[in-house]
Amino acid sequence: MEISPVHQPLLLDGTLDQLQQLRIRPMAWSCLGGGRLFNDDSFQPLRDELARVAQELNAESIEQVVYAWILRLPSQPLPIIGSGKMERVRSAVVAEKLKMSRQQWFRIRKAALGYDVP
Repeated sequence: MEISPVHQPLLLDGTLDQLQQLRIRPMAWSCLGGGRLFNDDSFQPLRDELARVAQELNAESIEQVVYAWILRLPSQPLPIIGSGKMERVRSAVVAEKLKMSRQQWFRIRKAALGYDVP
C-alpha cells in the first residue's frame, strides 16, 4: 500500500482502520513518495517541517522522520525500504527508535496537505 506524507488517502478511507481491526500490519511502499518528496517544489513546506522535526528528534535525515511518521500510525505499517544500500537500510532502522510526538506527527501531516487538520 502506498503510504507516505505525500500520499494520505488510506488514512481517511477506512482501509488502515479495517486492517488494524483485523490485526493485519500493512506493508507501506513508496514511503518517500517515489522521490517526489525531494524533487517536487510543491513539497518544500513539507521538507522544511520534516527538517524541523528531524532537528527536534536528533534524527540523521528527513528520511528517518518520514519512516517514524509512518511507524506512528495506529495500524503499525511496515515500511518497505526501496534500496539495497546497507547504509540507507541501517538509517531507516533508526526511525523505529525515534519518539515522535502526536503534535509533531500532525505538524508533518498539515505541512504535507497544505491545510490544518480538523
